[in-house]
Amino acid sequence: MTDREPTWLPAGSRADLAAEGALVVSGPRGAIAVFDTPEGPRALSDTCTHGQASLCEGWVEDGTVECPAHLAVFSLRTGQALSGPATEPATAYRVEVRGDTVGVLLDATGPEGAG
Repeated sequence: MTDREPTWLPAGSRADLAAEGALVVSGPRGAIAVFDTPEGPRALSDTCTHGQASLCEGWVEDGTVECPAHLAVFSLRTGQALSGPATEPATAYRVEVRGDTVGVLLDATGPEGAG
């Protein structure tokens, strides 16, 4: 078994993320939303696990994002569904800033919690 470095998927500039509040990048398994938070950028799969709405369009507050369709709330750190109607977590991705560019780390074995 060989250890592979995670793939870094650029999402946009830090300035664009700060201006927009969230950016969406196309990942190998679907869209990924990158959010600007006081704790630094966070990333989740963009599709709500309940209603298929874009989480990028949701309300971000206190380390969470609220789905704009049915108000499910997800942790931006772990992807855990914190309130219904969603019961399944969103996939959380690690984020890395390189220079002025924010990117998502795609692990060789799949997404890993966030940090």
